[in-house]
Amino acid sequence: MESSTKDWSGKDLVGKNFDGQDLSEYDFSKADLSEASLQGADCSRATFYRTRMREAQASKARFREADLEEANLSDSVFQEADFTSANLEGADLRRADLARADLSLTNMTGVYMNDARLEKACLREADLKAADLRQADLSGADLTGADLSYSNLEGIRLTGANLKDADFTGAHLKNAHLDQADLSGADFSECDITGADFTGALHLDCSQIESALFEKDSIRFPHYIQLQWTTAENYECRCINE
Repeated sequence: MESSTKDWSGKDLVGKNFDGQDLSEYDFSKADLSEASLQGADCSRATFYRTRMREAQASKARFREADLEEANLSDSVFQEADFTSANLEGADLRRADLARADLSLTNMTGVYMNDARLEKACLREADLKAADLRQADLSGADLTGADLSYSNLEGIRLTGANLKDADFTGAHLKNAHLDQADLSGADFSECDITGADFTGALHLDCSQIESALFEKDSIRFPHYIQLQWTTAENYECRCINE
C-alpha cells in the first residue's frame, strides 16, 4: 500500500469499522474516529495526535509505539489492547475500559484517567508523572517500577496491585485503596496518604512512610506497622514481623 493512502489526518471516520485491519503507520492526526470499531486492528506506530476517538471499540487492538498524544479516548473500550511503548502524553482516557491492557513502558505523563478501568492491566515502568487517576480502578494491576510522582490518585483502587519500586513522590493518595498490594521498595516521599487503606498490604516498612504526609489516626496500616503518636503531629513507627 502506498504511503499516500495511509494519510487519514483530519478525516471524518465516525462509526467506521476497521476491525482486524492493518493500520500500522497510518496517520489519523486530528481525525474523528468517535464510535469507530478497531477491534483486533494493528495500529502499531500509527499517529493519533489529537485524534477524537470517543466511545470507540478497540479491544485486543495493537497500538505498540503509536503516538496518541493529546488524543480524546474517553469512554472507549481497550480491553486487552497492547500499548507497549506508546506515547499517550496528555491523552484523555476518562472512563475508558483498559482492563488487562498492556501499557508497559508507555509515556502517560499528564494523562487524564479519572474513573478509568484498568483491572489487571500491565503498566510496568510506565511514566505517569502528573497524571490524573482519581477514582480509577487498578485492582490487580502490575505497576512495577512505574513513575506516579506528583499524580492525583485520590480514591484510586490499587487492591492487590503490584507496586514494587513504584514512585509516588509528591502524589496525592488520599482515601486510596492499597489493601493486599505489594509495596516492596515503593517510594511515598512527600506523598499525601491521608485516609488510605493499607490493610493487608505486603512488604511495607517504616522507612517508606517516614516522609509521607497523613493525619493522625486517618490510615489503616497493615497489622505489622504500629504507630505510637507522641504528639498530634509526631509519631514513632515500629515494624514487627509480617
